[in-house]
Amino acid sequence: MAASAWRSHLDRLSNGPATPPPGASTFSVNASDGTILRGKEYGNQEARPVVLVHGWSGSSRSWGLNVTELASKGLRVVTYDQRGHGDSDKPAHGNTVARLAADLRDVLSSRPDLQNVTLVGASMGVAVILSYLELFGFARVSKLIFVDQAPLQNRVEGWTIGSKGCYDEASLLNLQKALVVNLRACAVDTVTGCATLPIAEELRSVLVEETLKCDAHNLGVLMRDHTQLDWRPLLPTLKGLPILNCVGGVSAVFPEEGCLEIGRLAPSCTSVVFANANHWLYLEEPAKFNNLVIQFTTGEGWDAAVDMSRI
Repeated sequence: MAASAWRSHLDRLSNGPATPPPGASTFSVNASDGTILRGKEYGNQEARPVVLVHGWSGSSRSWGLNVTELASKGLRVVTYDQRGHGDSDKPAHGNTVARLAADLRDVLSSRPDLQNVTLVGASMGVAVILSYLELFGFARVSKLIFVDQAPLQNRVEGWTIGSKGCYDEASLLNLQKALVVNLRACAVDTVTGCATLPIAEELRSVLVEETLKCDAHNLGVLMRDHTQLDWRPLLPTLKGLPILNCVGGVSAVFPEEGCLEIGRLAPSCTSVVFANANHWLYLEEPAKFNNLVIQFTTGEGWDAAVDMSRI
């Protein structure tokens, strides 16, 4: 399917009929260290499963424009709040990407019927998924979807296309100080900076309030761990694992070429650039994002030849 025909197919899907999904069910999981993680599940339990992993300072409510549509179109959708975020416990320990990856394992283990899972990660959620794969393997995972994350945030010799805002010790210390001094101001700045296309004011308010549920110091500790992790050596080992890499064409957080590096390094990766969207492309252009997730997960209408398309 040519890229132009595929984009037309994507637009038609946006207007296709949707069957209302069953109501969301809530769940809680005791992580291996006793931390309680809370989440929701949508859709038919017999459907293809997707697990959504939110980013730094967010929560499962970050997927508010995605979960119902994905379930309506026939997917089983699982979301949860990572430790230190949303309605999950907020211990002083465990503020590392590796611990969040262990929490993802605990969520999956709590649902043994979750097999052939598509893992979807936004921003830091991508790092959590990569850490999960490195630590626990691919056994229950069939596909991956990444949203606007470079494989290394910090700038190092030979690498200058990581984060635009937090990329070395000085910028990290500035962020950590700002979080402690005024978490609300940081939350507002994040919402303003991560979305270029309009999103509803009500949703913006929700996203700010979700950040305020976090502990400012712990967010800084987590960012220190996250920003120095280099996933470039791991990506070439993900052989046989199909990846959809969604990139914000006007992301305020990462340069486009930094996120596209994932597609260059991972063997079975299709990269798609949301030309007019920022870091939160799944909230700015939810219809396009949702339909990509549906196509990629089910294989219906999917064409891997669209690699590097701009939509």
